[in-house]
Amino acid sequence: MTRLMAVLLALCVILLGLLLVAVAAGAGRAGPLPHPDHAPMLVGIDGGELGAPTWAAYVAGIAMLGTMWVTMLIGFREGHWIRRAVNAWMVGYVLLFVVLMWSFDAYAAGDTTIVLGFTAPTSLLVYGLTLAPWIPLLAITWAFENAYFGPREQARFDEIVDTGGGEG
Repeated sequence: MTRLMAVLLALCVILLGLLLVAVAAGAGRAGPLPHPDHAPMLVGIDGGELGAPTWAAYVAGIAMLGTMWVTMLIGFREGHWIRRAVNAWMVGYVLLFVVLMWSFDAYAAGDTTIVLGFTAPTSLLVYGLTLAPWIPLLAITWAFENAYFGPREQARFDEIVDTGGGEG
């Protein structure tokens, strides 16, 4: 548990550092641009310069996924199958995130592949990154009692209650 807390602290420091660098560099202050053909319309900020390098998005995304990974593992009993399931699922989720970034780069370069009614990056967000968290949520809900509070912990709790050790 202490190791997981140290990893969580390191990831939070990375995210805080990225935030401070972004604020200092003025990232994210881009405004919409006039549409080249229709003057009253505006092109969203994705058509402008956001002021942050692409690598910063990759680092921030991986760090946020890392915090999600670590916080899901905190509290699970060692050796319980749910820990291995969460680890396997998160490896897949990180790979899905990398594929999303790759497809976003391809889209930015002009590749407008349509997948299930959306462009590839949007489709990955809608059908992949948005729906995928339901898998571990359902597994954790189903296995919650044994994953967090197993028979050994229940026996220890019963022993404390029986001996009156909980009273000061």
